[in-house]
Amino acid sequence: MSWMSTKKTKLRKLMQLTNVDKSMAEKLLRMHSGNVNAATDYFYTHQNKFASSVPKVGDVNKLKAIFKKYADDDNPKIMQEKYGDFLAAIGVSEEGLGSFAIPYKLNAKNMGTIEEKEFVESLSKFGVDTTSKIKQWAEGLLKEVGNEEGFKEFYKWMFGYLKEDSKRKTIDLDMATAVWEEILKGRFAYLTEWLEFLEQESKPKINRDVWNQLVEFAFFIKRDFKNWDPNGAWPVLIDTFAEWMQKKTGTTKKST
Repeated sequence: MSWMSTKKTKLRKLMQLTNVDKSMAEKLLRMHSGNVNAATDYFYTHQNKFASSVPKVGDVNKLKAIFKKYADDDNPKIMQEKYGDFLAAIGVSEEGLGSFAIPYKLNAKNMGTIEEKEFVESLSKFGVDTTSKIKQWAEGLLKEVGNEEGFKEFYKWMFGYLKEDSKRKTIDLDMATAVWEEILKGRFAYLTEWLEFLEQESKPKINRDVWNQLVEFAFFIKRDFKNWDPNGAWPVLIDTFAEWMQKKTGTTKKST
């Protein structure tokens, strides 16, 4: 195969995977030394940069057909019972960040359920309409929510998603704990101690302020807790945890 033929093949493949026009596909390939996979990953990780280069949205009928394959038998307008099968098809684990990140990007409103409208409209806007394209998109999404900024945005969205009722102001601790163990593991050095502390606090309900500030605290706090300020603006529950930890480790810091 000639060099020119190889280049055309790569261009065609990249355009199929991303829906960008030829000019942008050539630019992406140059940026990544002709590596189609690297160029595709970069595109889906930085999709906002390429909106003007994507000439068309995903095929709605193709997306409806994909959704139908994984829709519930008794209600073809929702995906719930076969969500795990869908995740497996696009290479996303049911455990950890991925199973929550997909509903996040699909703008799902109800926990554990993806509606056909959410699925079709969101993926169509992203320009993906085949299982292989959705898989590439999901890989980019996991990279997006894997960095600190992307993760914080995703994490804060989770509070509204986890509430059983939009009118509720809190999340039950059991629910919060289950999710924290899935998505904060490896990101919050004191996750185990935090959960132990909450058990001793008579299982308080978690409001939005505590939920949102916990992720800020997780990225902020150092292992010796010496950068924690008792006069800071953390929620009372987090301040109480910090005091509890300092007593436990013998590194108490007095307020000034």
